[in-house]
Amino acid sequence: MAAERDTHRYTFGLEEEYFLVRRNGRRLRHMPRRFFEACRGELGERFGSEMLQTQVEVQTAVHADPRAAEDDLLVLRRTTGRIARAHGLDILSSGTHPAAQWRGQRSTDKPHYDHVMDELQMLGHRNLLCGLHVHVQPADPAQRVPLMARMQPFLPLLLALSTSSPFWMGHATGLMGYRQTAYQEIPRTGLPPLFRSQADYDDYVRRMIGARAIRDASFLWWALRPSLAFPTLELRVTDACTDPRDALAIAQLFRCLVRYLERTPGLHAALDAAGQAVIEENLWRAQRHGFDAGLIDIGSGDLVCVREMLESTLELIAPDVAALDCAPQIDHAWRILDRGTSAHRQQQRYQECRLAGDTHGEALAHVVQWLAQASVPD
Repeated sequence: MAAERDTHRYTFGLEEEYFLVRRNGRRLRHMPRRFFEACRGELGERFGSEMLQTQVEVQTAVHADPRAAEDDLLVLRRTTGRIARAHGLDILSSGTHPAAQWRGQRSTDKPHYDHVMDELQMLGHRNLLCGLHVHVQPADPAQRVPLMARMQPFLPLLLALSTSSPFWMGHATGLMGYRQTAYQEIPRTGLPPLFRSQADYDDYVRRMIGARAIRDASFLWWALRPSLAFPTLELRVTDACTDPRDALAIAQLFRCLVRYLERTPGLHAALDAAGQAVIEENLWRAQRHGFDAGLIDIGSGDLVCVREMLESTLELIAPDVAALDCAPQIDHAWRILDRGTSAHRQQQRYQECRLAGDTHGEALAHVVQWLAQASVPD
């Protein structure tokens, strides 16, 4: 089994959600059909709609080479951005839109989304949020449920590196990652229960479907879940990253952690309710402060700075980084800490504009403009 893991490629894919905005600053309530058709014409099934019409999603192919994945992601962003501009639009890759209002949002006309909106009601319209989802295929997909429990201590670090949602509905929230706060209005979000086996998880899903609470496991919207469509473990806690290199760094960090946990099967295997409560606290700290305040070490109980936690994590996964040949992408995580996440840069742009004499609304408009420029690299 060990040799099998050593040769397994831990293939992965990324899904990114973007906001659509009109370049003239007016509110966008529905996706122009010609824009959608043009994107589908060039990108095929890798481009799709989201539950609300002011959002779209792109999906990379399945990759084993992080350099190929980066090229793929850049093609998706640049193609979508180019077509958007041709239709008087821009795309924003950010956990929240700084100024958008959820009232008046229109849902996408699809049976799946109709069912979700019928269940969630107003919460569905308030789901004006964009995330980064990363799929990684473990060596043994049958172990995804135990991996889902054992991965949880690392989720706050991944969230802290991705924060891009400091504004909500025109307000400075005081949080670096407000998206998680808003998203947890929805049922079956947050940390998944500590299922110990596939049988436990299957029993839960069977009961939920039997009670007609959910249609299938795709209605489990946890921060981390076994994908129903693919043999992957799906990371969902992270904000959409404005810089695609941030997204690639987080994806490779998650990928290496999957491999590391598979070769250390005892790590976090005894995680209990008390430990999960500490993880919940760390997620709150990441939402509130990003990486600017410490996280609680799950083993020692000490409060440590995020830089130290990243360093210790990278020491653990060094063999996995080497085996999966993703050191340049992993090293970019230090760049995130040095120059800040998108949330830091949005706040900086806002403060600079306010100090220059802009009104609150004008400063937010400049933040939106920066997001549009930074989301589609040259």
